[in-house]
Amino acid sequence: MITIEIDGQSFQLPEDIAAKDDLLKAALAPFVPWIANAQIERQVKDETTVVNVVKRADWKGNTLRVSAVEGRARAVVDALVASREEMNPAVALWLEIQDQANLNDPGVVLALEPRISQAMAQGEKDIAAVHQSLTRLVECAPTAATRIPLGF
Repeated sequence: MITIEIDGQSFQLPEDIAAKDDLLKAALAPFVPWIANAQIERQVKDETTVVNVVKRADWKGNTLRVSAVEGRARAVVDALVASREEMNPAVALWLEIQDQANLNDPGVVLALEPRISQAMAQGEKDIAAVHQSLTRLVECAPTAATRIPLGF
């Protein structure tokens, strides 16, 4: 029998299972979710073999090959980089109006009315576009990970 040490706990496994990493991982997988990424070290202590299994950090989330998603990811990044950088027009106009000192004058407010209406209409279009993007993201089919992320 070979002694297995995991997180300060020790137990015995038959030599034919504990002698090879792949067999050991298969035997422990139902009980140790992070075993696929574990570091396995073997040492001989007092004429007995001790296998120390240490949790090792790994990437979380989908681990598809970069080449499989690189084209789509690159297209998304390029679209984001190429998009114009601007503030919601209603917010931009509000910030501009805040700088004006004479907002108590009805003439000034009436003169701003066409710009306010235009900024509100464009702001509502921007909000609708954000909601549409959110809806599309929610409707996207999830992609299963190719392995169990560390910590699950």
